[in-house]
Amino acid sequence: MNEFETFDYESCLWLQLHVRNATRPVTIRNVGMRRRTYPWPHTPQVKCAEPALQKLFDASVNTLLNCAQETSQDGGGRERQQYSGDCGHQQHAIRFAFGDTRHGARYLKTFSQGMTLDGFFLDCWPAYDRLARLAQRQMGTTIWGPILDHGVGFNFDCWNYYMESGDREALVEPYPRLKKFAGYLDRLRRDDGLLPVEDVGVPSVWIDHHAYRHQRQKQCAFNLYAAAMFQQALAPLAELFGDDPAPYRQLGREIHEATVVRFWDKQQRVFVVGDGRLCDRSLATAILYDQCPGNDVAAALRALVECPPEMGLSYPANAVWRYWALAKGGRVDVIVRELRTKWATMNSVIHNNALQENWDTKMDEGDQFSHCPLAPLVMLYQCVAGIRPTAPGFARVEIRPQLGGIGDLNLVAHTPRGAIHFATKGGEVRLRVPADCEAVFVADGQSRPIRGEFVYR
Repeated sequence: MNEFETFDYESCLWLQLHVRNATRPVTIRNVGMRRRTYPWPHTPQVKCAEPALQKLFDASVNTLLNCAQETSQDGGGRERQQYSGDCGHQQHAIRFAFGDTRHGARYLKTFSQGMTLDGFFLDCWPAYDRLARLAQRQMGTTIWGPILDHGVGFNFDCWNYYMESGDREALVEPYPRLKKFAGYLDRLRRDDGLLPVEDVGVPSVWIDHHAYRHQRQKQCAFNLYAAAMFQQALAPLAELFGDDPAPYRQLGREIHEATVVRFWDKQQRVFVVGDGRLCDRSLATAILYDQCPGNDVAAALRALVECPPEMGLSYPANAVWRYWALAKGGRVDVIVRELRTKWATMNSVIHNNALQENWDTKMDEGDQFSHCPLAPLVMLYQCVAGIRPTAPGFARVEIRPQLGGIGDLNLVAHTPRGAIHFATKGGEVRLRVPADCEAVFVADGQSRPIRGEFVYR
């Protein structure tokens, strides 16, 4: 009797067994797959009256089971590494849907430990991949290096973790490394006050690989992102740890002002990334972090709704930025429409109960059929239900639902203070919030404090 088991994350539809050189009958027993899952504290509760959307949300949960195991991977079938940037968004879904903060705390610790002497992060650390890239970059054999924009995103990961968990202790180790990274970015700026996206040495700037035709077109989005990081992630973290936030806010202002000078088109009233092109990431970042001069966001929001031919659109794992901006602009209807038409119709959702890597992913090709584009789940909690902490650990919470035409819905959002129960039926919204959570319900331009159970008709 022989027993064989591969220790591999890979999934499959078909399994082949080859028996060679057998001189007598061979009996094969107990062929199967062992599934490895993280011990989540809660089972996600999401029920939607629309079957196609329910299938999409189920696929989103299953994708998290696949990609968030001992680390937050981008997918089990290829890199199997934790990233910030496009992959860090899954931490929102983990906290809201599964109610887990240990996973995020470990991610902040281990990712931050990939800090180089120069001051940038080995972005998917701990992973051999980025160590190999250091030598490859020196020899000019790859375009991929440690991703600087993921270091920017990691600052937001830290701040979002604190707001959604209230746990300061998990930030004690990463925070000094965030300051070192800030110094690295400051030294990297060129004479025009902008951060470069080309010829930066060993690191690289990625942002996205679908939205841009040329590397230079990423500079606007990268600088808006970094400016927002300094002002709205690192500065409040500095206050949390008793440091002076003013230098970070000033640095963010300088980068923002230089970006406006270089990329703001006064006639079109949008950021133009070069060569007459727009990108969803620049427009979304500018709306989210109030970076349009004079808060003139109408043209940017219109472009995000209409998606004109000259605008580059990010791949699925980065779709959250455009959707967050649409929600801020009151256009959740666009998000819900695309959940129905772009997401629920994905090959991976229909055939694999998971979320695929790219918009047009076909079977038997190189794209992953279970990646980490968790926009459907993140949008459901943060934009459709509109649940957002306004004080660390959900001591205060704003609930601003924008149903966008979605069918009847029932979900549970987990917080450190207990579960928030959210349900809609026929346009009526029913809520139950934890007793020690100071909640505000926002609808029709009015805010009202709520406690315990609440019904809005």
